[in-house]
Amino acid sequence: MNDQNSKLIGVKTFDGSSAGNQPLLGTPYGSEIWSASGTNNKLIWYGPDQGGGAAFRAEWNNPDDYLGRVGYYWNEDKPYTEYKNIFCKFNFTRSKNGTAGEYSYIGIYGWTKNPMIEWYIIDDWYEDGIIAPHGAEVVKKGEFNADGADYFIYYATRPAGAGNIEGSDDPFPQYFSMRQGRRQSGTISITEHFKEWEKIGMKLGTNLYEAKFLVEAGGGQGWFDASHISFCQKD
Repeated sequence: MNDQNSKLIGVKTFDGSSAGNQPLLGTPYGSEIWSASGTNNKLIWYGPDQGGGAAFRAEWNNPDDYLGRVGYYWNEDKPYTEYKNIFCKFNFTRSKNGTAGEYSYIGIYGWTKNPMIEWYIIDDWYEDGIIAPHGAEVVKKGEFNADGADYFIYYATRPAGAGNIEGSDDPFPQYFSMRQGRRQSGTISITEHFKEWEKIGMKLGTNLYEAKFLVEAGGGQGWFDASHISFCQKD
């Protein structure tokens, strides 16, 4: 996307922190932006007719934590097994390494309820080299191959008071699939990760709350710009 896209009909800018999922009219998608601090943190959605309907730009300016995401929002009290196989196609550019603070994630993100779990499928990041999830209590649980690369599976526990979709102060688990070799375009077979997690005892909750394309930055000044993001479900 370029500067001319700011004039396109349907472009919508979110800043600060949105109050939960924001439906994006004309699409099956929703968006959400959250930032702990900083100024001029933005999510710019390119509208229903551009870049697959979920394409967006993210910008941040020295946040303690920034999350911008667009994609499926359900919260229908259904497990992932009641949806067809979920895929995401993407293509993006971004600011250089070192522009997102001490940790960063680019990929697919969501939550489940019953129980509450935060989960990530990570295909790119802003640090140098191969990364592991941020935080002290992280355990590698396995590895598998999907979409042309190996992914390492990690389990972590967020401590009490970390903040979550239910507004409680309780600790909760996090699941991660971390691609071993970054990429900025391709297709992510989301359901395959759910199945692999389940094989090693990392079961998701009975309510698949969402599955969105995420950019998360733990600081710095940077940007992300997608020319295409789209989701689909296939048998």
